[in-house]
Formats: sequence, structure tokens, C-alpha cells
Amino acid sequence: GAKFVLLAGYLRLIPPELCRAYENRMLNIHPALLPAFGGKGMHGENVHKAVVDSGARFTGPTIHFVNEEFDKGKIVAQAVVP
Repeated sequence: GAKFVLLAGYLRLIPPELCRAYENRMLNIHPALLPAFGGKGMHGENVHKAVVDSGARFTGPTIHFVNEEFDKGKIVAQAVVP
């Protein structure tokens, strides 16, 4: 079986039983800085438009653990892109 799961561009909520099976072993790459600009519907062009519309001076990707809520898992890494 898989030891880790990495999601990049996956747009659906992961079932709770799968989150529990891979707790602290499933990571997601989100295209904006969390906790801002996260949640249901914040993907692709939507998230980038939200960043620009907010007037934020920078953005960047976030890598976080996946849990049972959209973009709410513990943040592992972030990088600022001006």
C-alpha cells in the first residue's frame, strides 16, 4: 500500500475514512497562501482572482496536510511570491 498521498489540483473533498487512513500522510499543494484564499471553490482561476481582487501584495503556494475540510489541514510549508 501507499505510504503517502500527494494531491495537486484535486478538486474534491476527500472522504473522511480516507483522511483518517492517511492522517498526517496526505499532502495537498494549494496555489495560494492559507489560511487566506482557501476553502470550497478556491481553486484555479478563482483563487488567483480572489488574491488580485483583495489587493494582496504577494501570493504563493501552500503545502498542507489534508483533513476532512477544504484547505484546513496543518500547514507544512509556504513560499511567498511577490
